[in-house]
Amino acid sequence: MHHAELRQLLDQTLTDPRPHCPLPGHGEGHVCIVRAGWDLAQLEQAVLEVLPWTGQPVRRLVTGGVPIPAFGGPPTGSGEGEVLELRGWALSEHWFGYGLTAAADGPRGVIVVARRGAFPSDVGWPQRLAVLTGWEVLRPVRDDGAIDWAAAESALGTALPSGYKEIVDLFGVGSFDEYLDLLVPGVPAADLVSWGLDMPKYAELYRPYPVYPAPGGVLIWGSSEQEVTFHWLTGADDPDDWPVLVQYNSGEWQRFDCGTGEFILRMLTDRQEPFAFPTAARMAAHWFEGWGQSEPQ
Repeated sequence: MHHAELRQLLDQTLTDPRPHCPLPGHGEGHVCIVRAGWDLAQLEQAVLEVLPWTGQPVRRLVTGGVPIPAFGGPPTGSGEGEVLELRGWALSEHWFGYGLTAAADGPRGVIVVARRGAFPSDVGWPQRLAVLTGWEVLRPVRDDGAIDWAAAESALGTALPSGYKEIVDLFGVGSFDEYLDLLVPGVPAADLVSWGLDMPKYAELYRPYPVYPAPGGVLIWGSSEQEVTFHWLTGADDPDDWPVLVQYNSGEWQRFDCGTGEFILRMLTDRQEPFAFPTAARMAAHWFEGWGQSEPQ
């Protein structure tokens, strides 16, 4: 099968509302395109040439016949047709992947296209971010593990939004799509506490808003190389009710009436106003780059 034929078959699969895989034990929801005699390196090369728009990161979904849980990932089968190795990535409503399945005459190569399931209603914004970025493994921020939230909140003199704390506990310190850099307590050069306590020194930069700890003041939690900064508008008794305020390099402010997790996810994916950030317009796939951490495999 030439690459043009492979691309045509993939395009047909993407438009099929109910894809059905013919391999034993697989069934509906995805299609495996068999490439007999191909190893993982050949499959990867074909995927890169045929699907250059799919993006990164590639992660392990099955290794040594053992599935690594991934939300909405393709079925792994059993017996003949069992997936032995699978590398994949999420893009919009699909998973793409390549790997090896069991067959009577030995492993055979496959390229996989699978539809992702809908989020269950009880999945929160931090976990949705983990699914979106492929970052589904907990990575500690420091060698000693968890953030000392009690110490951070004591130093700032306020509790912090629970969604933000969940995101930091899950992702650690780093950047979403190389656009939004998280501030994290205790991390040199990105310490939420230090940045927050220094804000009153530069109060004129935040006008017309007062600066925390003034009542209703802004408190920074993220930054960008594009000179965009991300804040909470404090004031509500419950930090989970603090809206997000974005200040652009022009000095203009924009308010978003949602929590930190919802804001980040919609910033990455929502092309409609009031969001429509560059990350949604230019990115097909999304990622989190952890600073000083290995990415999940």
